[in-house]
Amino acid sequence: MDVTPIPGAALGAVVHGARVTGDMDQARCEEIRAALDAHLVLVFRGHETPSYEEFLAFGRRFGHIPKTGLTSGAHPGHNEILIVSNVVEDGRRIGVGDAGWMGWHTDYSFRPRVSQFGFLEALEVPASGGGETLFTDMYALYESLPPEERRRLHSYRVRHALRTGYEETIEEELQGEVSLGERTGRIRPEDGTSTVHPLIARNPRTGRRSVYISTLNTKQIVDLAPAGSRKLLDDLLAHAGDPRYTYAHTWQPGDIVMWDQLGTIHAKRPFDPAERRVMRQVVSIFDDPAAPWSAEAAA
Repeated sequence: MDVTPIPGAALGAVVHGARVTGDMDQARCEEIRAALDAHLVLVFRGHETPSYEEFLAFGRRFGHIPKTGLTSGAHPGHNEILIVSNVVEDGRRIGVGDAGWMGWHTDYSFRPRVSQFGFLEALEVPASGGGETLFTDMYALYESLPPEERRRLHSYRVRHALRTGYEETIEEELQGEVSLGERTGRIRPEDGTSTVHPLIARNPRTGRRSVYISTLNTKQIVDLAPAGSRKLLDDLLAHAGDPRYTYAHTWQPGDIVMWDQLGTIHAKRPFDPAERRVMRQVVSIFDDPAAPWSAEAAA
């Protein structure tokens, strides 16, 4: 397996020679995890296109893959696999999303059990371009802050919620606010469309800390008045898209991108709505739901 940093990019590496299946040995899994720790975004190329079952099995080598909980937009035989597409067939959308800009987010931040890794594969991409996925390094944001600012941020908690308009697509029994500490032992992997997390997350593998917020799903710092919360969130999110900390991935058919969901946020550039874009995605979540929220003091 060859891992080559992307020339001129703030983060990211291309991986050749990896078999995207569920039967890789533990040593290869650890090699991929180490590469992800170093580069935050991995682009797998030069592999055979996996079946839906193989794609799901590959993701499961890196943690539990929860169901999406969607009543439409997921693969009909594997609810864990999200179909991301603007395509309409027989008057019905085959997935979720459209051709417009999709704002900065990290998947499942609105659930008490957040995502550790994301996996997105390009099946069809717009012929004329567009639809790139942007990744911004939120570890770098934390590490750029003065020590006193870091300490202040460690004292804040943030409410995350599913973005408006998507509530009716989630199974009713999975909806509602669920936060760790309330009923941790009974929280299912798919539970919750709103939750409260600390503002600062910590990667349990590397110890690096990130500012865990986004534009789509972060609603308010609950320890601040609305105006103060909005100003601080806007100030922090001004980091998103900064070229010094951002990689823009131009998709090729067959690309599989794996990324660190705790330390990055991602967004999608618009493309021509007359063209097709079809992707499939799974995410893995932390086995221990409390793992990203270490109580260690700020560095």
